Amino acid sequence: MNKKILVFICSIVSVYLTWLINHVFGFSPILANGIVGVLAILVLEKKYAGIAYTSSFVGMSSMAVLPDIYSVLISGVIVATVICITPTVYRGIGGKGGTTAAISSVATKVFYSLIG
Repeated sequence: MNKKILVFICSIVSVYLTWLINHVFGFSPILANGIVGVLAILVLEKKYAGIAYTSSFVGMSSMAVLPDIYSVLISGVIVATVICITPTVYRGIGGKGGTTAAISSVATKVFYSLIG
């Protein structure tokens, strides 16, 4: 399977699971992120587990940012796109996960407010 397709699948599923655990099942966003992160490391290759964990940060967003499943799917596509176009940014420095999630969350909020 194409590596970029796997990035998109990991990102969308991770954002969705974190959002679902947080907002539907009522766990805290930190616990939701932790659950998804542990699941990712148990079932995915290291590279994809990191992508899933990074994407999970987006799923921690409040209902003001991700109010419904459509916004969650949009944010999954946006975070995957950001990951795909910035593979060497912050390599070896740290901070890429949070920065990627922040950019993706803001972009989702702006995009979703324009179409919704």
